[in-house]
Amino acid sequence: MTEIVMREHFGSFLADGDLGNRFRFCEIDPLFGRAAMLVFDFDGIANMSDSFANACFGSLAEDHPEDILEKVRFRNCSDMIRQSLSAAISSGRLRGSQLVHSDGF
Repeated sequence: MTEIVMREHFGSFLADGDLGNRFRFCEIDPLFGRAAMLVFDFDGIANMSDSFANACFGSLAEDHPEDILEKVRFRNCSDMIRQSLSAAISSGRLRGSQLVHSDGF
């Protein structure tokens, strides 16, 4: 298990989608294939924008629509953050599943 404490990387507000995207590709992707489980700890996070949630977690779910539910866990989430994560991951998984099952048209 690998734990990622979000506050250590971003402070108390996860606002910038570009930073979320960069964090996903530079930090999360290298760990995703190696770690049996990734745990994201949101302790001390007051807020998260939809752009950050979609760029970081929605795109991860899009690229790994089946694995994300088995390999990723979230801790210490407020209700608002839980809702943002759920929406981003659901949307990303839907996009990813459509790509996997697409016949190219």
